Amino acid sequence: MKMKIYNTLEKQVSPTAVALGYFDGVHIGHQKVLKKTAKFKKEGLIPTVFTFSSNPKSEIMKIPEKKIFSMDEKQNAMQNLGIEIMYVTDFSKIKNMSAEQFVREVLFKTLNAKVVICGFNYHFGAGGLADATDLKRICLDYGITTKIVNPVLFNKSPVSSTRIRKALMEGNTFELQNMLRK
Repeated sequence: MKMKIYNTLEKQVSPTAVALGYFDGVHIGHQKVLKKTAKFKKEGLIPTVFTFSSNPKSEIMKIPEKKIFSMDEKQNAMQNLGIEIMYVTDFSKIKNMSAEQFVREVLFKTLNAKVVICGFNYHFGAGGLADATDLKRICLDYGITTKIVNPVLFNKSPVSSTRIRKALMEGNTFELQNMLRK
């Protein structure tokens, strides 16, 4: 089945499990979040991703974005990991929402999320001031379960898009292969 992609916040009727993040590079840490999301299919939830068309950090810091994967590569990787729906949102449309508003309006009312999954370092809400612990606390008020994925380590350090960009710049194919492997 081909993954459905929405560029607007279409209301979901069916209940979803939603992975949250930018997922640039879909590295092994991202893959852990996405695989965990896909497992909720067995519980009748549609595996869904909520992401952005551009990197929020680049927009906030007003710096050019250095993408690891194109949007097509990202979509293919996610579909191969079992994601069925992908919301690709313009960051500017939600960047001023408070953490509470985001959970209520986007996760609860629009995406019909029953479970949300994110990495340990997830930040959201206006100014990125809320973190994964705040997400868990706010989601409780809406009956949404939150799963926080611990860091995936390579050479004793968390895998991140920043590390992958550094390895790309240095031409370190060994690190790249290990951090991007499936």
